[in-house]
Amino acid sequence: MDYLPPPPPAIVHPAQPSQLVSARRNTDRNADDAPVFYVDAKDGDDRRSGRGPKEAWKSLEKVNATVFPPGSRVLFERGENWRGSLLASSSGTTDRPITYGAYGKGDAPVIDARGASIAVSLNGRTDVAFDGLTITGAADTGLLLGPRARNVSVTNVTVAGNGGSGIVVAGTSDGLRIDGSTITGNGAYGIVHYAADNTDQVITRNTIADNGWRKDGGVYSGWNGRILTGEIAHNRVFNNGINGGEGRSHGLYHDQGQAGSTLKIHDNLIHDNPRGAGILAKSSTEIYRNVIFRNADAGISLGQNRGIDVTYRVYDNEFYDNNGGVLQHQKGNGSITLELRDNIFHRNGKRAAIIIADTIDKAVTGNRVSNDARTEARTDPRIGTTANQPSGGTVQEASGMRPESVR
Repeated sequence: MDYLPPPPPAIVHPAQPSQLVSARRNTDRNADDAPVFYVDAKDGDDRRSGRGPKEAWKSLEKVNATVFPPGSRVLFERGENWRGSLLASSSGTTDRPITYGAYGKGDAPVIDARGASIAVSLNGRTDVAFDGLTITGAADTGLLLGPRARNVSVTNVTVAGNGGSGIVVAGTSDGLRIDGSTITGNGAYGIVHYAADNTDQVITRNTIADNGWRKDGGVYSGWNGRILTGEIAHNRVFNNGINGGEGRSHGLYHDQGQAGSTLKIHDNLIHDNPRGAGILAKSSTEIYRNVIFRNADAGISLGQNRGIDVTYRVYDNEFYDNNGGVLQHQKGNGSITLELRDNIFHRNGKRAAIIIADTIDKAVTGNRVSNDARTEARTDPRIGTTANQPSGGTVQEASGMRPESVR
């Protein structure tokens, strides 16, 4: 695909998209008495105390070299830009995280790596929050979370225009929240988990788009990884794997080898991913109430589970204009158990709506299949989405920005 797809439909997010999100642990119940430090790229001075806007520090070097007590907030002035890398220097506690955020008026503060390998790094710390920042310009990773991201939140953050992946979870993580953020225009993956057995992972209300523009033939899905417990919900996932490996770059890719997974993927819009399926699930996954359309491959692809026994529950989804609805790829040595019910299929390209081998344990009931086009501009009350809009609708498109250093 050499063009930007039609603008995606808008999502109206419910006030509480997820029980897991509403029950998050990083609440900082004692914010009123937590120390606050200010950073001003234009008028700051590293010789000051940092303890007020008029006492603001200036540089990332000062922030990186300071040890902060639990509960501290390190706030960067809006409308300003810092060149280099931000490295978390301290760990918080479960109820008193260290927060890197913003103050003042205007656009989000920008951490621009200007070709450094990493723009922002968790740097081995725990109980840290990133809130309201823009992260860009890295030759490799925009936001590196690891080697163990424990009780970390990424909220209202833009990770865009990095030469490698947007967000990398480098080691096994517990208690990670990525919420309300924009991960767009990065060269490789949008978000990637490199290790297995990640627990309590919540990826919600994000835009994950236009990632995977590097021309080295990598996989480069919107999200790729293995999650033991968690959910991916209420996201917009589109046009990922632009230059990735044909048939291997997907919207969401739950990779093989995660034993005992209870990952839930639900209430997402997943569309126009030009090199693969809307969702590829090789480990056990519960998939429901998604609207999946115009992907180059099947709406959902299942199987390739190797030696792991897997269970798939796929229900109440809507598929249209994909190259097939639900497709089971080759089975591994482990067993496959499939529940496929109450899904809606419109126009499935050159493939059938449902292609499932007779040799697996399956229950296929209540699915509706039509060769008619999906009704235009119809609101889906389940997730407050308009799954297709007439041209000229009010939609914000991803920027697709790329720093000059990595073009």
